[in-house]
Amino acid sequence: MKIAILKINFNTYGGSEKYCLLLTRYLLQKGYTPVIFSSSEVSELNQALIHKVPTLRFNKLLQLYSFNKCIYSYFNNNREFDAIISMDKTIYHTHIRAGGGCHKAWLLRKEKLYSWWRKKLLSINPYHKFVLKLEKLGFEGPWVKKIITNSNMVKREILEHYKVDETKIMVIHNGVEWKALEKAFWEKENKYYLRKELELDPDAFYFLFVGNGFERKGLKFAIKALSLFPKDIKLIVVGHDKNIKKYKKLAQNLKLSERILFVGYQQNVTKFYQVADAFLLPTLYDPFSNASLEALAMGLFVVTTKDNGCSEVIKDFSGIAIENPNEVDSLAYAMNLAISKEKDPFKIRMSVAHLDVDEQVKKLVEACLSEI
Repeated sequence: MKIAILKINFNTYGGSEKYCLLLTRYLLQKGYTPVIFSSSEVSELNQALIHKVPTLRFNKLLQLYSFNKCIYSYFNNNREFDAIISMDKTIYHTHIRAGGGCHKAWLLRKEKLYSWWRKKLLSINPYHKFVLKLEKLGFEGPWVKKIITNSNMVKREILEHYKVDETKIMVIHNGVEWKALEKAFWEKENKYYLRKELELDPDAFYFLFVGNGFERKGLKFAIKALSLFPKDIKLIVVGHDKNIKKYKKLAQNLKLSERILFVGYQQNVTKFYQVADAFLLPTLYDPFSNASLEALAMGLFVVTTKDNGCSEVIKDFSGIAIENPNEVDSLAYAMNLAISKEKDPFKIRMSVAHLDVDEQVKKLVEACLSEI
């Protein structure tokens, strides 16, 4: 059985890229023939077949357009594949894992926060117009057999905005390398020495924020809420944003520069989960935050929002999800709960044991192959 897997770009840290590689490895183990269609070089899989798709890289719109044009033309002329599994925004596939959520729902959330002129710019932006066109065809196309979402939230959004038979949609939550994190979890007992290595205050309470694209992830709200707490409450920010200076300026204006540590993109985030006391992600929209799930697997109490699909796996003892991150008092209340609540890290970790990534990838493969 020959399976095509569509993934436009690969990078070293993307969650969907990791899923794509795990999916490919699992298919290989089962004796299938997976072929990755991508515009990037994929060196992590020597056994898999790689089909390099030529794309225009001048900007993300042209890349998305050229990739989809090539894909549509290729599969119209080649009927050799039993299934075409997309991990991206694509026009033609038999199965799609909508790991990026519903773009239309995200745009509607952005509009609520924007001024009238920014709303206007958003509405005429050619990239967003094209993504919405792709999304409609990618969900509603008669060739689509199954849509896999990583949260019930995204499932509801697709049903709200597109004409899709509910029986076509299956929810499979993201997976986490739960077993692989076990050693690092138990090493947290040496938190004092781990903090010393990173030159952190051994007695402070540290919230950890992990995410790229600080606007969507709600870093502004985290910084404002932190200003309501005493000096021994601090924040570590892991991630990249092209406007990082704006957030450092906000911290400076609120006299928080000494209490917020910006460490940028990190190849190894695990060490920060080890030294943190709680996880903070007041996101505006996250189909299912991998970082939140990793934090739970490392025994951290998670403060996030109901617009994070990961909130669906959070229990009363493992975290709290607020309605609106823009309400700083509400966010501060949740953070205070994280500080004062008695927590059982092992119980928190065990609450997501069923989401071990190997099991979740198996579910994804079974969901796709059952429709062939």
